[in-house]
Amino acid sequence: MNFNLEVISLILCLTSFLSLLLLIYKKMPALVSLPERELFPIDKIKEDMEESLRVTVKEKMHHFEISLQKNLQKSRIFFLKADNRATDMIKRLRERSNKRKEEHDAHWKDIRFSFPIKKNKVK
Repeated sequence: MNFNLEVISLILCLTSFLSLLLLIYKKMPALVSLPERELFPIDKIKEDMEESLRVTVKEKMHHFEISLQKNLQKSRIFFLKADNRATDMIKRLRERSNKRKEEHDAHWKDIRFSFPIKKNKVK
């Protein structure tokens, strides 16, 4: 059984190799008729790289400007909210201070008027 598998795999490899050679032989005239090109067109690659770098730098600057604008808007909103809260706190503190001052004044007024006033007798 092992021998049969080896023979079958060998036949399969040989037929594959021969069919590959046949395909190359049939396509040889089409390959010959193709125009010759440089194997490694350095100038074309340089131009493509420079153009892609120019586009990439412009895109990065554009994305940077957009993100900067968004961050500045968010920080502005944050500071406006903080300013609004600080203003509210100051307002509440003033109201509380005025209320306590009125209570304090009323307390001392009550104390002052709770004692009888002595009239000084002139001798």
